[in-house]
Amino acid sequence: MTRRAEGKETWHRLLEWDRGQASAERLAAIILNSDGFQDIDPSHPLGGRDGLKDLLLSFNGCNWIGGVYFPRGQKSFSEIKEKFKHDFDGVSQNGASGFVFVTNQELRLSERKELSENDTQVDVKIYHLERMASILNTPIHYGVRLDFLDIDMTKEEQLALFAVKDQKMTRIENALEKFSIDLENYKVIHRINENDDFEDNPRSMEEITNAEDEFFDKVWFDRHLGLKYRIEQGQTTAEPEIWEGALTSAQKVVEKYGEENLGPYSDFEWGMINGKLSAIRWVLGSEWDMLDS
Repeated sequence: MTRRAEGKETWHRLLEWDRGQASAERLAAIILNSDGFQDIDPSHPLGGRDGLKDLLLSFNGCNWIGGVYFPRGQKSFSEIKEKFKHDFDGVSQNGASGFVFVTNQELRLSERKELSENDTQVDVKIYHLERMASILNTPIHYGVRLDFLDIDMTKEEQLALFAVKDQKMTRIENALEKFSIDLENYKVIHRINENDDFEDNPRSMEEITNAEDEFFDKVWFDRHLGLKYRIEQGQTTAEPEIWEGALTSAQKVVEKYGEENLGPYSDFEWGMINGKLSAIRWVLGSEWDMLDS
C-alpha cells in the first residue's frame, strides 16, 4: 500500500479511526502528557459509566476533565458539538476548572471558536484532527504513531529523528561541560584540593532538628526566668499546677545543658540565639521570625 506524502497518511488514518474508544483514550492521554498535562487518569476506556469524564487530569496545578471523541469518518458539526456539550457538562459535576476535547474530527477555525466559547468561565483546549496529525508527525511521536496508526518512518523521518537525538546529545554534553566547570570553580572558591581537608557539607536533618531543640529550650528557659522573677516579685500569678510543671521543665533544661550555658546573655548573644532559632525554623518550613516557645 502506497503511503500518502506530506503527512496526509497520519491525517487520513486518524480520520478513519477503527480501533475503538479504549485506544482513542490511551492515545489522547499520551498526546496530552507530552503537551504539559499531568496526573492523567482515563475513567473507563474499556466501557462503563464515566461520570461525564473520559479523562481526569491536571494542568498548571488545576483540575481538568477531558472528553475523547474518535468516530470513524468525518461527522457533521452538529454531531461533534452535541458530543462536546455532553462531555462539557462534566466540568461542573466534577468540580473542574478546565476542559480539554480530543477528537479525530476536522474543525474549522469558526467551529473551534464556537466550542471554546461555550462557557467563558471555563478554560477550554481543543485537540482537533489537524492538530493531532501535526503532533504525531513530529520526531518524538514517531513511535506513538507506529503503535496506534501502523505508520513506519520514512527515510527522511529517520534522518530527522537522528538529527533531534544529535541535538539532544549536544545539549547534554554542553550541560555536563558547564557542570564540570562550575564544580571546578566551586573547588577553587572553597580551596578544595587533594591536599586540603576543608569542605562544606550540608547538615543532616538530625543535626538541624537537634539545633532547633537546643535554641527552643534556651529561648523558653530565658523567658521562664523572666516569668519566675515577676511571680516572685508579686507582679503576676500562675496556676499552681501549670507553674509546677514549668519548674520541672526548667530543671530538665538545666540538667541537659548546664546552668553555666543558659545565660545571662548579652544583647548580642540573645539576638544570635533568637536569630538562629528563626533561621532554623525557616529551613524547616515556618515563616521568618517564628520564635514561639
